Amino acid sequence: MKQSGLQEGDIFRRATLDQIELDLMRVYTTQGRYGADITTEVENLPGNRVALNINITEGRVASISHINIVGNTVFTDKELTDLFTLQLPNFWSFYTKSDQYSREKLSGDLERLRSYYLDRGYINFSIDSTQVALSPDKQDVFITVDITEGEQFKVADVVFVGNLVVSDDVLQSKLSMTAGDVFSRREMTDSQERLVRLLGDQATCLRM
Repeated sequence: MKQSGLQEGDIFRRATLDQIELDLMRVYTTQGRYGADITTEVENLPGNRVALNINITEGRVASISHINIVGNTVFTDKELTDLFTLQLPNFWSFYTKSDQYSREKLSGDLERLRSYYLDRGYINFSIDSTQVALSPDKQDVFITVDITEGEQFKVADVVFVGNLVVSDDVLQSKLSMTAGDVFSRREMTDSQERLVRLLGDQATCLRM
């Protein structure tokens, strides 16, 4: 409250109290508590003072009722939804909380979905839209993800250019992908890291 500009002895401003209410609702919404209710009361006191009451009903975290992926033809719905940390209610949900919706969890799941396609050659994969709908009582969440898979790409060739201090054969040996392999962003990143370490070691040897 101090950081928000409301503490004992401060000049009361209604706009500040309204902003605090909005900020609190934003926090609960981020946590998936869409049924949270916050009310504020201002009580006039003697001596030109006021007492502030903030009443909060947190409600429960909304649970996942349905996850629908639209546009997938290469991989099944189950293959893709199994990537998500957000899951429909199951026996373990009480312990894992995997059925409780949060914006951060969904963001992480969408990144896992994107990586899954990029690591399997679908470099033009895109998430076109994400829709999160609530039941009338704000207790159930319905998620719809529209995607475009695109075509699968393979590596045509790998060519090293520049002033190379290491032979082409040695450089090629550090690659996880060769011509004809399905492109993978993860394998490309791993290959780059191995090449950087190799060239860094070579530079150290030359300085010595």
